Amino acid sequence: MHHPMCDEVGKMRRPRRRTVTRDVRVWFTGCLMYVPQRLHFGGSSAQFQFARALLAFLLFCLAFEWLFSTPSLPRSLSRSLVSPQSACGKGGNNYQQDHHGRRYSLQNSSFCIGDWTSDCFPRVQGICFSSDKVRICGKQPNHGVGQKQQELPRFMRFNGEQLTVPVVKASCDEGWHWISGLSLVADQRFLPEGKPNPHHEAEKLIPALLLAQRYKGPNVSLHWFAAKSDVSVWAQGFLDAFNLLDKVRYHVLPSRTDDSICFEDAVLFSGPTQVCYIPDMETNAWLRARVLNHCSIPSLNASWPVTQAVIMDRNKGPRQLANKHEIGDLLGKILQVPVKHLLAGTGSFCDQVQEVSQDDFFVVPHGSQNVNFLFARPGAIVIEVFPYLFYNDALHNFTHATGIEVHPLMGLLPPGNMMMRFYSMFGWDICYNHVRWCKNYARRQAIYGDRFKLEQIIQSIQSQRSHGLN
Repeated sequence: MHHPMCDEVGKMRRPRRRTVTRDVRVWFTGCLMYVPQRLHFGGSSAQFQFARALLAFLLFCLAFEWLFSTPSLPRSLSRSLVSPQSACGKGGNNYQQDHHGRRYSLQNSSFCIGDWTSDCFPRVQGICFSSDKVRICGKQPNHGVGQKQQELPRFMRFNGEQLTVPVVKASCDEGWHWISGLSLVADQRFLPEGKPNPHHEAEKLIPALLLAQRYKGPNVSLHWFAAKSDVSVWAQGFLDAFNLLDKVRYHVLPSRTDDSICFEDAVLFSGPTQVCYIPDMETNAWLRARVLNHCSIPSLNASWPVTQAVIMDRNKGPRQLANKHEIGDLLGKILQVPVKHLLAGTGSFCDQVQEVSQDDFFVVPHGSQNVNFLFARPGAIVIEVFPYLFYNDALHNFTHATGIEVHPLMGLLPPGNMMMRFYSMFGWDICYNHVRWCKNYARRQAIYGDRFKLEQIIQSIQSQRSHGLN
């Protein structure tokens, strides 16, 4: 017998258009009928009914536990809440330094920033972009002794993530359009059309900038397979701050009748990173100084006690702070300072930078707008609020060299959201790391900050600062 909702004990297929309550009821009833028969239960009718009753009791206990209790945090996450810190820069000393002591490595097969555990980007000798594939051609150099091997991406994305093109090893035509020298080449992976994402733009731009201006010199060219109109206001302002706005060459993927666009030597900025692209505090200070100078913003350190707290909500889209006014009341009560409400990601690049560089205490929802904290005052405090069942350490990682404090605050179960209550059965760790549709659903929900936990975090900060600790 095959039941459409219950394939195995406790394994539920993705539901169709039904309410959550009905889905649970159908699944529950189906399993009661299906499981004893799937187990080839024999015996009398009374024994069969007893088995069904026992199974019903066990399922009821599990359902009650899943739906009406808050899942506990995984141990690793609980530890990070007690002592927030980044995983960046925690490896050994297997990195190179230039004559200024800056940490990087431009190898035969990769460009790496920071230590052995940090971010690397693949380098290829001979690569061609066409309408249907990205060709890796020519003999690739061997990895040197002690060099870290960086895998090539299996695919790259273009046209606002609407086109996915495989990366394959194939021959290239010498008559195609070839670009010589070391080229830094980016695609539009993680940059969907109409949804600017400064965080993922920074993932590509900042490592390329460091290689072009900080490590290698002016003989490096920057290439982006994107339309200039697709680039966000933030990214254009960032490029302008480093005199690169008119130096980036934008490319359209060739049509089937056009020659491929080829690069003799290229570093690819496409795949996901650990967001550890700032290797050290000296590099972040250089980056911040250039940006603040471009925007005519004074460079200051944070002070304590703070004179104002800022709640910086997202200006649109999901993951807005649904209880930000209650959070504001709590901040004002504990810190005894005025609380200002702002919307992040609005205005010009310099407007966005100024919002994070003129205050010392912030509460923000998780989101790409937080990339601006690269330019925050050293010593500033940022409390990042996450949606229920969702968490990552991206902000910890890319700000690890800024000198700011980042404290995660887990969100509460949104009131009245039965789907999220149903997903509670997975718990934080399983939902985020193993069940993609649970993770993607959770990240799109409004955020309700836990005021009780927020008060504990602020009291801990006050205690540490009063003892000269940070």
